[in-house]
Amino acid sequence: MMKILILLFLFITNTILFSQSHSISGVITDSTGSPLPHINIVLTGTNFGDASDEYGNYEIANLRPGSYRIEFSAIGYKTFTKEELVITNESIVLNVVLKSEVFETGDIIVTAGKYEQKLLEMPVSVEIISGNELQKNYFNIEEAFRKTPGINMTEEQISIRGSSGYSKGAGTRVLVTLDGVPMYTGDSGEIIWEQIPITDIERIEILKGPASSLYGSTAIGGVINIITKKSTAKAITHIKTYAGFYDSPSYKDWQWQKGTRTFYETTISHSNSIDDFGYSVSFKKYNDDSYRKDDFKKRLLGYMKLNYEISPISSISFLANYLHMNRGNFLYWMDSRNVLIQKEADQNKTVESDRWFLSLIYKQGLGKNISTELKSSYYYSNFVGKGVEITSSKADLYRNELLVNFNFPDNFTLISGVEVSYAKINSNLFSSPHFFTAAAYSQAEYKGIKDLAATIGLRFDHIKLDTLLGADAYTPKVGLNYSFSKKLIWRGSFGTGFRAPTPAEVFTTSDLGMGIKIKENLDLEAETSISFETGIKYIPVKEIDLDLALFHTIYDNFIEPDLTEDNQIQLVNIVEAKIQGFEFVSSISITPELQLSTGYTYLWARNTRLNKAMKYRPRHLLYINLEYKPAPFEFRVDFRYWSKVEEIDIRIVELGLVKDGELRVPGCILDLRTGYNFSIGSYPLNLFLSAKNILNYYYIEAVGNLRPIRNFSLGMNIFL
Repeated sequence: MMKILILLFLFITNTILFSQSHSISGVITDSTGSPLPHINIVLTGTNFGDASDEYGNYEIANLRPGSYRIEFSAIGYKTFTKEELVITNESIVLNVVLKSEVFETGDIIVTAGKYEQKLLEMPVSVEIISGNELQKNYFNIEEAFRKTPGINMTEEQISIRGSSGYSKGAGTRVLVTLDGVPMYTGDSGEIIWEQIPITDIERIEILKGPASSLYGSTAIGGVINIITKKSTAKAITHIKTYAGFYDSPSYKDWQWQKGTRTFYETTISHSNSIDDFGYSVSFKKYNDDSYRKDDFKKRLLGYMKLNYEISPISSISFLANYLHMNRGNFLYWMDSRNVLIQKEADQNKTVESDRWFLSLIYKQGLGKNISTELKSSYYYSNFVGKGVEITSSKADLYRNELLVNFNFPDNFTLISGVEVSYAKINSNLFSSPHFFTAAAYSQAEYKGIKDLAATIGLRFDHIKLDTLLGADAYTPKVGLNYSFSKKLIWRGSFGTGFRAPTPAEVFTTSDLGMGIKIKENLDLEAETSISFETGIKYIPVKEIDLDLALFHTIYDNFIEPDLTEDNQIQLVNIVEAKIQGFEFVSSISITPELQLSTGYTYLWARNTRLNKAMKYRPRHLLYINLEYKPAPFEFRVDFRYWSKVEEIDIRIVELGLVKDGELRVPGCILDLRTGYNFSIGSYPLNLFLSAKNILNYYYIEAVGNLRPIRNFSLGMNIFL
């Protein structure tokens, strides 16, 4: 009877207390009065928290009377903390204005160590692109990378600090992951930037420099982790749409068609939560007539993310992505007087493709200091090239990874994991090989010494490509970060990397015409590297952030396309290559509304076997960005400059495959954007006008391919 009375008393007490539960809610805005979405709100010392929606609204419910400490934080904004927030007999409304800050010492990233780490404690260089910046200033991810310090794009192929040249998408030295899950095709290792709608991206973390010790083969040049948004607590629909046109070329000889060439895109995203279950869905349609003949692009994208909070220490998320592309296949211009059309034999060729990407992430806490993650993914790609002959490739890539995170006392963290992947390919371009990898890795971080963070890691990979001999690789890495003060921080890292050739690089055979073919190379070996980076960050005042980094990498068996003695194009191993240089990045808040960001990278990239520059690596890269936000207006200026590349694929020019293909100039691109923020009723609306390549500067990134001429567009973001 006594036990029953005690249980009854506890039940009644809990009911009374629960009935007296209250909430903390409000709206979060910036200094201009614009709502701030995706702000993290935490009641420190508890499991309660929230994230603001697209309107800046937040609510933390089911709080019992008491005293709380609440913290608001986001990348690019100064953290706001409210002490002793007391709840007595009623709920609290707390509206917050966050001030922008060039650099926030509390920023957290997950890419560098596969677990949460403070940005200022990294032993390597890291760049962050916020979701708000993406949605307001860019049409796609690739465009954002072109304006990021240390990154150079050659057509669709990305290079971080000179790690890659150009091989028409066959192989990459930068690993792209989606919520930490690798996202590349099983046949060529190609990255498709259009697969993720930017309306669903929370932020992008860019790890500059080799990361093979944690991520394996493809990360020899760096890692780009695209982190998707969490589902909103309330139903939100985001519509982003724009339409534009290309200007006419300045030279009459280039005007191949009368009329205006247009482009447009519409993305509709919806997010909501029902108790512990959240979902986000998106649909995107994109059409581009192109400024060049036979270069049209049509894309349809479907995206879905489901997440379920099983318990405070357990969750599961599922992501599905589908992309259909139909485009013209523009290879090389006819000549310098006809740069917007191809040779007649190359005209009317198209490429059609379908891609599915599925991933499942299960997180489980095993105690106060141990947590695990299981990441499984499937990537299906299928493309068909239609021309004189039909080329096709289908690839199925399966991948599984299990990692365990140990947070020991005395500031010691250990993360360990294993992963396996398998790819099966069916193609008439590079036969039908299969590809298997298995790996194990471990990385430890120790912060027990004041102002010092030390990291050491090691990874083992085994790779088997079809019937060729298997290869093993051990990739260690060490890193240090030391804070002389809150204003001056030093970092340094040393490690090795490797990259195995993709099936496309080894087995591709194709006829390019004029007696020139792409030839397979069954003797192609994995490339390895030894790299070193040291850098220093100086924050004299909170409005100024300065960062200087020196880097040096030596590659062995570096893979690049070349012409054999019988004039066949083949991927070969360069005996040794060297890339070294420095990078300076600065961010200055001149006023709360006016910010200036700059980035300069100097590259010295040499093929030491031939004692000449490596292909498609500009020696100088300069980026300048100026933003002015007098509410409710926004103005942005982006300027890019890069020096003329010293080396290109000159042999295909000398053989007559690309007439006038040796022509190239330095890059000098100026983009302008203006925006206006207002509301219709309770619905925030952003109108923007964009002018790209406003100087109508003519330039190339790869042989025989003129980059986009001046174009204008008008669009809007609206939240319903």
